Amino acid sequence: MKKWGWLALIFLGILIWQAWSIYGEAMVPKRSMVEKAFARAKEAVGLVDVKKVYTYYGDEACTVFIGRTKQEETDVVVWVPEKKGDIVVKKANSGISEAEARAILQRDRHPQRVIDVTLGMEKGVPLWELTYIDAEGRYSFYYLHFADGSFLKRYSFQR
Repeated sequence: MKKWGWLALIFLGILIWQAWSIYGEAMVPKRSMVEKAFARAKEAVGLVDVKKVYTYYGDEACTVFIGRTKQEETDVVVWVPEKKGDIVVKKANSGISEAEARAILQRDRHPQRVIDVTLGMEKGVPLWELTYIDAEGRYSFYYLHFADGSFLKRYSFQR
């Protein structure tokens, strides 16, 4: 019986190693996108310290950094489009925070569970994308304007 135990342990080890390897390979494109975006942000606006990174896949993919530049003493938010396009920079305190976006979602939609909160941009409008499970158990999205938290749009998948 000891032989079977060792074989099962070796098989489990190989299985975990392969799963980790597949996950690492799957994350390469995302890491590459973030690295390229950071290089563009560093060159264009002097981004030096990054506190948080969001990756948004809306109409156009973009990477959003919250951090500091050489010139600013307060946090800034930098939207870097994946393809060529203008980099947008705003002071972090010029818009609502992630916590405020979550509070607005709780107040307006009463979700069962919040899955994700991501900064993004669509058609030149900085926004928060909140992904959640609504009261009816549907996978839903809620979009708020970054500047003031005003409602932009929402949609849900049918059950």
